[in-house]
Order: sequence, then C-alpha cells, then structure tokens
Amino acid sequence: MSSGVARARRGAKAVLAATVLLAVSILTGCGGGPVAQPTSDELYVQAEEVYFEYREFVNGLLAVIHDGPWEVGESGAYGMVPSSTGCGDGWNFGLTRSTTVDPAEQDRLRQEVADYLTDAGYEVEGMDLGSGEVTSSDVIVREQGLFSLLTVTFVNNGNILVLADTACHPGDHLELGDMLFGDARLAEGYLPQRESPSDPLFFGITPGDPQFLPSPSPTP
Repeated sequence: MSSGVARARRGAKAVLAATVLLAVSILTGCGGGPVAQPTSDELYVQAEEVYFEYREFVNGLLAVIHDGPWEVGESGAYGMVPSSTGCGDGWNFGLTRSTTVDPAEQDRLRQEVADYLTDAGYEVEGMDLGSGEVTSSDVIVREQGLFSLLTVTFVNNGNILVLADTACHPGDHLELGDMLFGDARLAEGYLPQRESPSDPLFFGITPGDPQFLPSPSPTP
C-alpha cells in the first residue's frame, strides 16, 4: 500500500469520528431538543466544513482507483450544488464521477475501495447485478458518517461510477445556493467537467469570472 493511500486512510478515520460528533450535535442539540435553523453565516460556515470534509474523503477514495482525471458531467454532478432531495427542509451535497480502467484490475480495485472504507470505520455492503455479458458489482455505504449514500459501481467492461450523497443538514438549500453562486449560470464554465483527485478544492464561485471555460478549438 502506498504512503499516499495510507495517509488518506488515516485522515478518513479522523474525518468519520469528527463527523459522527457533528451529526449528533446537529440532530439533538446540547439539551436533546430540536435545533433552530442556522443563520446565514452559520449556514455558510457549516456548509463549507461539510463540503471540504466530504470532498477530501471522496477524493481519497477516487485516488485509490485512478489518480488521473475523472469525468464530472453536468454542473449539478460536480458536488457543490446544494439539494433538498430527501432532506425535507434541509440540504445536502452530492457528486458523480466516472472513469474507465483495465477490467483485469477491477477485482483488486474493488477490494482496495472496500478496505479504504472499512479502515475509515464504515460498514460496507456489496451488490452484484446482471447475468449476461454486462455485469456490475457495487461497494455501498448507507447512512453512516459523512454520507446518506455512497456507491462505487464496477462494470465488467472497465467502467467505474462513483455516486456520493452527504448526510442532510439544517438550513435552506436555496439560500445556500445563492450564497455560493449568486445568479451565475454554472454551465458557463464555473465548475470543472473533468477533475483529478489531486486538483485543489474550492468552495463557491465569483459570478462573472468563470475559471473552467472549454479550450478554444484549434484554427484550421
């Protein structure tokens, strides 16, 4: 096991422990009663903390599989857009990543992903689907620590899909989205369409200053 993966696993354990304590305090409050909705400042600070914790953990997982660029797709799949889906009056973050590896490496990589998660304190489920030429095998974490759901799907043609939804947190997802993005159209180059696990993380954008515009086509 490389020193980088070992460091990622040690960091992941610390993140999980801190997240469990944070989740308990959010859900119960000091006296065990309901928690008031956060102010705008509190909402932003909490969201920033949640974002960096879950992104750093997921990037460590991605690096176990492939340390080069992963496909992101549309802006909503990047992992920074708050959603209320499944969270009632609260919010969460969710991301999607995909890549392709040598199919012969998938059994080893699937085990390394499971080890990364269990070493961090997560309980892991497995699921195999398909009986024809195309089959898939999932590594799954449900409602633990940082995540409401985390799935890593290995398709026997070499494709790998990672889906990660964080736990829910109190606050208005629309207010949070406005603080992060203003009235910017995210599809206009504000979020990457491809990203490596080692690329620097950031939180929020500056409207009018897109940083990820596609490269211009070469002049014939």
